[in-house]
Amino acid sequence: MLMTPTKIPFLYLLLLVQGCAVSTQITHTPRSSVEQQLLVRALERALANLDPQQFKGKTVTVDFFGLTPDKDFAKEFFIAWLQSQRVRIATESKQAQLRLKVFASVLGVDRAQSFFGTPAFTVPLINFVMPEIPLYKDVKHSGHAEIKITTIDGETGEFVGESAPGIGQAKHDDFTILIVVHFTRTDLEKQQWDLGPG
Repeated sequence: MLMTPTKIPFLYLLLLVQGCAVSTQITHTPRSSVEQQLLVRALERALANLDPQQFKGKTVTVDFFGLTPDKDFAKEFFIAWLQSQRVRIATESKQAQLRLKVFASVLGVDRAQSFFGTPAFTVPLINFVMPEIPLYKDVKHSGHAEIKITTIDGETGEFVGESAPGIGQAKHDDFTILIVVHFTRTDLEKQQWDLGPG
């Protein structure tokens, strides 16, 4: 069967429509799923290093401060942790025995990369992009959290005490060796939010 000149553009259009029909839509979030896991694990491990005994059985209010937008999530996460430790959360400061000023002085994800090989480049004239060819490549992600609690008396407003910083870290590393060997090393599955006997 011979293709007439009028049928060729139609065939191209048909191929283009088929290509669009099978394309995948990817939703991008401000943080990747790995970064979210790193932050949550780092928070869990930071809280596991804090001592909640002085707050158990008491009613508190929480003022939470941080340097990044992640502080809003971290505040609710911290309140849920307090409640799991049998601490009552007051909706009004008049009802609270203690006022907790919580500082997330560190709350973020760092990324570092090492690369040995040929980086990606564009071939001149034909505008062809040559992909990178790694002989060795590692991409290291690390989550960090540091939480510190300052306690104020709810009635008098006087300083009661200050906790040592609770520090938590999590890591997720991707390695590529000789182009084809790829493996991941991570500690994200090790959760350290130990609620104890309660």
